[in-house]
Amino acid sequence: MTKKLYIVIITIFWVSFTNAQNDFYDENYINQIEIFFPQSNWDQLMDNYYAAGNGDRLTADSVIVNGIVFDSVGVKYKGNSSYNVNNAKNPLNIKLNHIKNQDYQGYYTLKLSNGDKDPTFVREILSYFISRHYMQAPKANYTEVYINGNYIGLYGNIESINKKFVEEHFYSDDDNTLFKCNPANLGGGGGTTGCSAGIGSSLEYLGPDSTCYEDYYEMQSDFGWEDMKNLTYELDQNPNNIEQYFDVDRGIWFLALNNLLVNMDSYIGPFCQNYYLFQDDNSRFLPVLWDFNESFGHFSMINTPGPGNPPATTQDLQEMNPFLRDGDATRPLCNILFSDPTYKKMYVAHMKTIIAEFFNNNYYHQKADSLHSTISTVFQSDQNTFYTWSQATQNITTSITTSGGSGGGTKVGITELMNARTAYILSQTEFQNTAPDISNIGVSNTNPTSYSSLYITADIIANGNNIDVKLGYRNSPAQLFTKIQMFDDGNHGDGAANDGTFGSQISLNASDVQYYIYAENTDAAKFSPARAEHEFYIISVTGDLVINELMPLNTSAIADQDGEYDDWIELHNNTNSDIPLLGYYLSDNNNNLKWAFPDTSIVANSYLIIWADENGSETGLHANFKLSSSGEQLALYDSTNAIVVDEVVFGAVPANMGYARIPNGIGPFVIQDPTFNMNNESSTALVEDLSKNDFILFPNPATNTIFVKTSKEKLRTITVYSIFGEKIIHEAHANKIDISYLKSGMYLIKINNNQNIKFIKQ
Repeated sequence: MTKKLYIVIITIFWVSFTNAQNDFYDENYINQIEIFFPQSNWDQLMDNYYAAGNGDRLTADSVIVNGIVFDSVGVKYKGNSSYNVNNAKNPLNIKLNHIKNQDYQGYYTLKLSNGDKDPTFVREILSYFISRHYMQAPKANYTEVYINGNYIGLYGNIESINKKFVEEHFYSDDDNTLFKCNPANLGGGGGTTGCSAGIGSSLEYLGPDSTCYEDYYEMQSDFGWEDMKNLTYELDQNPNNIEQYFDVDRGIWFLALNNLLVNMDSYIGPFCQNYYLFQDDNSRFLPVLWDFNESFGHFSMINTPGPGNPPATTQDLQEMNPFLRDGDATRPLCNILFSDPTYKKMYVAHMKTIIAEFFNNNYYHQKADSLHSTISTVFQSDQNTFYTWSQATQNITTSITTSGGSGGGTKVGITELMNARTAYILSQTEFQNTAPDISNIGVSNTNPTSYSSLYITADIIANGNNIDVKLGYRNSPAQLFTKIQMFDDGNHGDGAANDGTFGSQISLNASDVQYYIYAENTDAAKFSPARAEHEFYIISVTGDLVINELMPLNTSAIADQDGEYDDWIELHNNTNSDIPLLGYYLSDNNNNLKWAFPDTSIVANSYLIIWADENGSETGLHANFKLSSSGEQLALYDSTNAIVVDEVVFGAVPANMGYARIPNGIGPFVIQDPTFNMNNESSTALVEDLSKNDFILFPNPATNTIFVKTSKEKLRTITVYSIFGEKIIHEAHANKIDISYLKSGMYLIKINNNQNIKFIKQ
């Protein structure tokens, strides 16, 4: 049996290495938004619109976002308890495409929170930062807002859940059902005749009439009420088949994050609200986290307020049941997932992963301090803030009592809450049980070709009774993971029977394989990688002819023969012979015959460029489709043999960046500087030129800490990225970085946003 010498982990999150304009949701960057209304009484007008409840917007003459000017923009107040007619700083919803088709970096709806719920002003941003490591969740940072030249103050800037979000993360379009799960009022609906009474957006079945659900959910798509009714019916009548209509793993991460972060203004809270549901192309509903402004215990009601249910004490929040709502029929999602032994063990494993990666190592506190430092100057200049800087600083660690914000009262410190809470959770029996150990994951062929088969193996130490090992695999992010049994019987590429090595065989097509391992005993479970299914291992599947690189958002990088900056696709011939392309097609949808190659060939060991610009009249190869900057599927089809030759599913790729195979022609895709019509390994994004570096990085490899030394340029920022572009660490004016909590492997460090150096974490 051949063991794989290295394993690549892919997570669905990408950022740019370029020196281009700052990403709109970079946590370390404070945006600036200026709004100009023609009316001097704009505040009164927007109060009136809010009171009317019709969703009307006041049209601004112009809105300037980080220096970019937009006209005809719609603006309204948003929020529930965070809005107040007497506030000088109310939450804002800015719609750039209110009248005209326009956006900023692809974002067209800007949602700004006013921070009235949180003295620290970091709870919301920190919670989303943590959550994005485990499931698709909004990006978030900060912005300053000016209206008619007057400074309004500092806001949280939260990515909207809309068409762009679902296209980027779920590989679906806006034709799919999308719900914002918020009741019409906190009392939960209007008691429609013939309908059962519900509790908020609880997913309870309310009756066969789809109108029963209209007081409890807000439809964001063109249709979907029947879908919502059917979902609640299935949860009520067919809980054992939940995986057919609901994304269970994402649901488990969803519950674990809300519970661990004590986000009680949520599905698990007394009012059961503040999340989204999206139905993907597999007809499964996916939960999406939303509204973390009262996380980390600010919302101090565990149960519905009333006689006998006072607000929770700090100790109540610290020791809140990690399986809250278990057995509660009014929370069918909790009831179903906690009643199933396997799902419950998965929940424990996921929650332990979050605790290990963010709380046992104090990373969450470091990130909170970093966010706090980012906003310190701006916060203190905000005359409309709800809290003092002293209160903001103190509440990072300890409780404060204040009259600021909505309602005032005692607000528990973040670390005061979480240090005790994580200790309490880990002391519970379910969290002390020993899970199996998973190691030495391997494949029988490290460079498989299309339409072959291979074995995936793993060494398992049971650490208990009734060991059960499963392999989850799929061929694209848009597909469901297929879960199959792994065996230690000597017949599945696993070596000798009962030697502790488990194996399973899978058949390949033309797409890369994404997979993970799950093992459970009677008492506990473990995933490998620990963040599965959000994160997974990948096996690159290649053939003679491959899609080698693409650029779906070419604004200024590479021009075609007519000087136009169009999307492009690069093919590579991995063989020593020319390959005729007559009978081959490229497609970005399910139509395999969408664009036909002319009678041409790709030369041996060479490259071929196809411009995706919908302009076949130009010289060269120009496909009749464009690539989506939000991500989509791209396939190369051989009609003669009726097979897909190669296929890639990609997400959002930053402007002027390539999405390329590393190693060239055979490896998985990474985001990097483009290598148009050449070997992908020549990219400056991956090649370190030490002769040009003004900085020294040591030690390298490193285990716990890396240091940066310079004798020339002043050290301003240090940013650490995974090799797939995920921003992991960002520090300002620091010459050392704690890397103790990082997984072993290769990383890239960017210094002062311009010099890249590779380092290895041991």
